Amino acid sequence: MKNWISSVKMPAIALALLSIASATLAAVNAPDQNLQVQHYSMVLGRDGVKRETTFTERMYRRNDQVWTERLIASEAAGEHDHSGHNHPDAGSSPMWVRRQADGSLDARLIERHQRRTIKVDSQYYGNIGFNGNWGSSFYLSDPQSLKNMRTVGPVKDGVQLYESKRGELTVRVSWDVKGQYPRRVESFDAHGHARRQTLVSVIAAPPVLPWQTLAGYAEIDYSDLLD
Repeated sequence: MKNWISSVKMPAIALALLSIASATLAAVNAPDQNLQVQHYSMVLGRDGVKRETTFTERMYRRNDQVWTERLIASEAAGEHDHSGHNHPDAGSSPMWVRRQADGSLDARLIERHQRRTIKVDSQYYGNIGFNGNWGSSFYLSDPQSLKNMRTVGPVKDGVQLYESKRGELTVRVSWDVKGQYPRRVESFDAHGHARRQTLVSVIAAPPVLPWQTLAGYAEIDYSDLLD
């Protein structure tokens, strides 16, 4: 997914902490989901300045594909002249990821104003803040990683709480067992200098899935846009 603390799109930086591989839970058949994802981060610098970041995304997943799109107020997005601008805006462009039959990923940025899809090869994932992990893209936090966390209590109201501690960092995940997504992910340090939180809620399915609206879009490679 895209790295959101650097304002490059990513369904969640705290979720990347959960990317340790494990062999279990991989066979779970996840249901289709339409989700709204709210991100918040706070960092208190050594200069005493508190920096806070917040934004919201919508995510749609079906079988072997997932679409993530940041919500941007119309007045903030505006109508800009992109005639001299070839590089895609990875922060505001929707991202469409499909898992191929061989397990490889087809990752694309979508530019509606230019009516084009931009295929991004794996060597350029870092440029757009995508970690290349299908589990964290499709599930928001990779279910395989949960085995490496401690379960806290029994399942309650359909949610299993997981926790892990590494040094001064604590990570907690409230996992929706039936829906196969995290309702809440938070991480924080022992000194209160950094905190990240992701809240996830179910929303209505769109009348038309976004990848079904791309007919007539040009297809180009990200490498073609590099200087």
